[in-house]
Amino acid sequence: MFAVGITGIEDRQEAERVANVERAFDVFDDNLRDVQRYGDPSRSTEIRLSGGSLSVAETTTVELRNASDGVVRGFEFRSLTYANDDTTIAYEGGAWFRSDGGAAVMRSEPRFVAADGRTTLPIVRLYPLGPETVERDGTVQVAVERTSRPRLVQIADGDVDDGPFDLRIESPYADAWRRYFERTEGFSVDEDATDTANGTVVADLDHGDEVFVPDAAVNVRLQR
Repeated sequence: MFAVGITGIEDRQEAERVANVERAFDVFDDNLRDVQRYGDPSRSTEIRLSGGSLSVAETTTVELRNASDGVVRGFEFRSLTYANDDTTIAYEGGAWFRSDGGAAVMRSEPRFVAADGRTTLPIVRLYPLGPETVERDGTVQVAVERTSRPRLVQIADGDVDDGPFDLRIESPYADAWRRYFERTEGFSVDEDATDTANGTVVADLDHGDEVFVPDAAVNVRLQR
């Protein structure tokens, strides 16, 4: 009974440590939205490692494509990733995810909007400054700063026939991205091009007459 009690206490402590990290990622998400929407020059978030590691090393690739020109806008950027044993919590492209050794779950969705012939894709792109990984115990301050003033870049013009658009994402969380596109109005998963087992999801833009991609590049610095 004593050993079982100790195990239960340890499980609760571990659950609370992970919950603290999730709350910190919620704050990080909110801070990035302030930088993106309101033009705040910088923000910072504290994350307690509790024996885990924090990195901005994982690479994500996003391509906006159309039938006539191929890739019309492409990005490679990093994700902010917390890892501790089998648990991974990561912010990528404007959403954040949790994985516990299996399929990832999207815990906060990106602010993609599609309606009335217009799609807006605020893809938040992270780039590291300084060390890409910190680990062990203690608190890390995650400082972010925008690289330029917010602006809205128009990719497709409703008066020009640019052909159908799709969005291709290469990510460790492709299965969660797929479920997001399946449940989100204005997007249709391309079953032939999607291969989540190999980290790829492709979604057709149902409202692609006009396509906008806000310039949302952010530098990230991990500081003790």
